[in-house]
Amino acid sequence: MGAVKNSDDDAPRTGAPLPAWRLDVRLPSERGSSRRVTDELLEQLGAHGWSPSDLFSIHLAAEEAIVNAIVHGNKLDPAKTVHVACHVDADLVRVEITDEGEGFDPAQVPDCTLDDRLEVPSGRGVMLMRNFMTRIEYNAKGNSVLMEKRREPQS
Repeated sequence: MGAVKNSDDDAPRTGAPLPAWRLDVRLPSERGSSRRVTDELLEQLGAHGWSPSDLFSIHLAAEEAIVNAIVHGNKLDPAKTVHVACHVDADLVRVEITDEGEGFDPAQVPDCTLDDRLEVPSGRGVMLMRNFMTRIEYNAKGNSVLMEKRREPQS
């Protein structure tokens, strides 16, 4: 005998937090493919009640990391993909991006705020990612970055 479904199960629960959203996807190494992730990420951040300033900073960091993986990591090689795993809940956002490139040493990225580097475009994305996210870690090879943003406690 089939199970009986209660129609109340489909009704939105007022006051209850949304369940965590997760996305696990492989993107082609082509310009513009990051939108497949960032559009959905923005939607979920809003649904989980993240502030407009957090939406801006998380979106910018995720976009920058994905584009770096496509352009600098995979060098736009159509045979390579970028793996993106996202987690969003009411208190934490986690985005992990891994490319198939050779990696890099993030400690070797020059400080783009130094006077002699102000006109040089490279390195700004890594700095923005560090400043906008609560935590950022690279794997030993330098081809994978884990970024987290924790919601600030309300005062």
